[in-house]
Amino acid sequence: MKNKLYTLIAMLFSLAFNVHAQIYESPRMAEAKFNHKSMAILPVYVTEKDNSSDAKKQGMKGVVQEDETEGYNLQRSFYNYFITRKPKKVNWTVEIQGYEETNQKLKNAGIAYADIINTPKDKLAEILGVDAIFLCDIKKLRTISDGAAVALDIFVGYGGYTGNIDIQTTIYEGSSGEMMWQYKRKLPTSYWGRSDYLVDNIMKATVNKFPYKEKTKKK
Repeated sequence: MKNKLYTLIAMLFSLAFNVHAQIYESPRMAEAKFNHKSMAILPVYVTEKDNSSDAKKQGMKGVVQEDETEGYNLQRSFYNYFITRKPKKVNWTVEIQGYEETNQKLKNAGIAYADIINTPKDKLAEILGVDAIFLCDIKKLRTISDGAAVALDIFVGYGGYTGNIDIQTTIYEGSSGEMMWQYKRKLPTSYWGRSDYLVDNIMKATVNKFPYKEKTKKK
């Protein structure tokens, strides 16, 4: 029994502190970033899977059903972050379309939230009238209930790991639908972790690595 517990604790520590990040950039990105003049940020596609004991007892009712609302909120957060938290001494080389305009054009074209992820990106770009599409896909996995996390925290002095979140931000070229850039990251979650802190972490990392940028000229 003790060996199983130690194994579980070791696994939790490994998952919580081993943060993976991967970046892909098309060989054409260096040229494309100066040819692309406009970009739209799509509503963030959020999906959740709850494998905790609480969810198993409660069935589907235990799974959060507010993914769409969160997706639109995160879209707005991304837009505001790009505008207000741009790194110093750099300029974006693309104009970012307002998220309200983006959503209205999607609505007018009959593109529902659930359909965005599977709609060809060149079609979306044509609908939105932009040169590039920015899409963030977030997958949440909950493995331990808050109660179990608290008990584990008290027992081993660990910070209450409850699961993980996979973030994938991708930029597609509008004319071809080709993937031009992608940033993937896995982060641990905990019962005490603030959602705004997690969002800030995602936004900051994405904006800092955003490919459409150039250094400002010295005066």
